[in-house]
Amino acid sequence: MEVWEVFSRRTNDDPLVHVGAVSAPDLEMALVLARETFFRHGEGVDCWVGRRGDLHRVANPETLGGVTDKTYRRAEGYTGVGAKLKRVHSELASRGIAIDNPRPGR
Repeated sequence: MEVWEVFSRRTNDDPLVHVGAVSAPDLEMALVLARETFFRHGEGVDCWVGRRGDLHRVANPETLGGVTDKTYRRAEGYTGVGAKLKRVHSELASRGIAIDNPRPGR
């Protein structure tokens, strides 16, 4: 028996959502079992069934976000910012172009 993953969409505008899995010897039986198990009361408009062995995982999940660095959207993206600002300030001070005056309004 193989395991078949079942996906559905409630309306035509909805994305496919994983609803569960069924064990069946072939695709035809998997479709019957998926329909009887998850769509018995007409809950969806679309049903997809795929063999679990045919689904593949992305090897490096850190590449899922694309190539643009968007770490600023999360708190951990700001670790080390204070140290970087101190390094930049000391570099500018060594060149004689650092501003040491307090900010206005403080």
